Amino acid sequence: MSLTIKKLALLLLVLSFLFAGCTRYANEDELKVLKDTQDAAKKAQTKLATVKQDRRNLENKLADKEKELAAAKEEKAAVESRIK
Repeated sequence: MSLTIKKLALLLLVLSFLFAGCTRYANEDELKVLKDTQDAAKKAQTKLATVKQDRRNLENKLADKEKELAAAKEEKAAVESRIK
């Protein structure tokens, strides 16, 4: 009796795998949403790269201005020391 129950359980298990689909195919709406999401991600990556480049440029300009400021302060100090 228990052998028959085991065979029946095994048969049901095998049949459940055969009839149940493992994958579900995407419909056209889901594919459109996926494509739109991918396009938005690419645009965001491009914008991020642009913003990072702009930031590097601004940081370089800031460093140059800080050097100019330091040179101007040194020159001011030199002029003040000659005046006194």
